[in-house]
Amino acid sequence: MIAYRNLANTCRSPATRQVYTGALNYFMTYLQLQKGDYDKLVQRDPKTIQMDICDFVSYMRGSGRSYAVVSVYVAALSKFFAMNDITTINWLKVHSHMGEHEKVAEDRPYTHSEIQTLLNNATLRNKAIIMTMCSAGIRMGALTYLRFRDLEPIDRYHLYKVNVYARSRKSAYFCFCTPECRNAIDSYLEHRRRWGERITEDSPLYRTDYNIRRHTPEIKAVSTHSIKDLMSSLLLRTGLRKLQTETETNKHKRSHIMMTHGFRKFFETNAFKAGMDHMYLRRLMGQKSGLEDSYLKISEDELLEGDSKHTGFIGIIDQLSIDDTQRLKQENQILTMDRNRLETRLERLEQACKDFL
Repeated sequence: MIAYRNLANTCRSPATRQVYTGALNYFMTYLQLQKGDYDKLVQRDPKTIQMDICDFVSYMRGSGRSYAVVSVYVAALSKFFAMNDITTINWLKVHSHMGEHEKVAEDRPYTHSEIQTLLNNATLRNKAIIMTMCSAGIRMGALTYLRFRDLEPIDRYHLYKVNVYARSRKSAYFCFCTPECRNAIDSYLEHRRRWGERITEDSPLYRTDYNIRRHTPEIKAVSTHSIKDLMSSLLLRTGLRKLQTETETNKHKRSHIMMTHGFRKFFETNAFKAGMDHMYLRRLMGQKSGLEDSYLKISEDELLEGDSKHTGFIGIIDQLSIDDTQRLKQENQILTMDRNRLETRLERLEQACKDFL
């Protein structure tokens, strides 16, 4: 396991480590090696390793994997072998087997109505998971690392500040979730307490489902595989994604909506529509922006409330809200304010006419 530790200890974030581990395991399955025995990968001749990687890339392309997926797998292998001092692999030759970057699908974010359909058919836990992804823009891989202590209530706006990757020095950042999302999280946590669970600061925010046959169920954080499974099931049951037969022609076929990343795209798209600046978006989505991260300092209050020139999170809540009632309520408030302004102007005009006469 020394070879794996050399990789795991240098990954920027837990999510990156999880993705790279999956890529390594898939490569070992292709080589018909025992999964988890990573030391065997570095005990072979570099030329043989290079040939195997090139064949692996060609295999993934032939099986319908997208260019982006192949790139992630190649990046994982490159990092793994570099961290184990195998530096003679010709990665230029490996990349030549990847071909050109061709767009395999015109993907788009989820719409408000599609998310509402998913929520109407989801359990309390799954509702909270979906709401967290679409209202806070959190990556699916970050959900499994969230603990109860990572939620900080901001009662004046009835929302949560969420500390993402709180245990990581390099990748830690914070974001906010909408009042609608806070209600979903609170309902889910209250449901767990009714089952007799004692939720502590270190309890996973999203845990595996209860086993009703056990009085003291084991508490484990929900895995990314579980999230993928629940989303796949929800999309099929609601008719938002069609069941495909497993043939050579449609294997690994991309959908027009990315299963979980579509929620992150929903957040970014609607935040931008509501007038949020790109730099505010990057901070709230945990995206790195080079030197700007070192020189441009934006406070928590500015990200939350904005200022006279920039829209903060408070200003995009209505655009992110899924329930039509919330948006209609805001629209009614705006119309009422406009009507009051119009009535005030008419009164002033009438008074000015009377004074003139």
